[in-house]
Amino acid sequence: MTSGRLALRSDWYRRDIDSGFDLDLPGIYEWRIEGVGIYVGKALRLKRRLAHYPNNVRRMLQDLPWHGNPNRDYRGIHHALRRAYEHQIVTSVAVLETCSREARSEREQYWIRQRRAEQATGGPKVLNAELGRTGSE
Repeated sequence: MTSGRLALRSDWYRRDIDSGFDLDLPGIYEWRIEGVGIYVGKALRLKRRLAHYPNNVRRMLQDLPWHGNPNRDYRGIHHALRRAYEHQIVTSVAVLETCSREARSEREQYWIRQRRAEQATGGPKVLNAELGRTGSE
């Protein structure tokens, strides 16, 4: 394992987040990795969730275990983001909406269905099912 905290390149992904969104609220977000696909997720607090992904990429690059548990592997989206970072693939994150805590799962599934419909007409691939989960927490 590597000691010290690795600083990631600050420009490795773009934040496409409208200033009207309150990131302290629950909501739905999506990661887009050019030529790879889209991943839709839900969050109890968007600000915190969106910070977890770059932190997980950093931890992976330092050979640190996910959440300190050496028996648990990172999720597929983390591996996809790490590859995007390492190969300098255009990557962005966007907030799709804020919603109530109770509506998160329903809204996440709505957006996954929307993106799958777009995929069926030539849009980017939806990574959620391909990565082994229909959503996130």
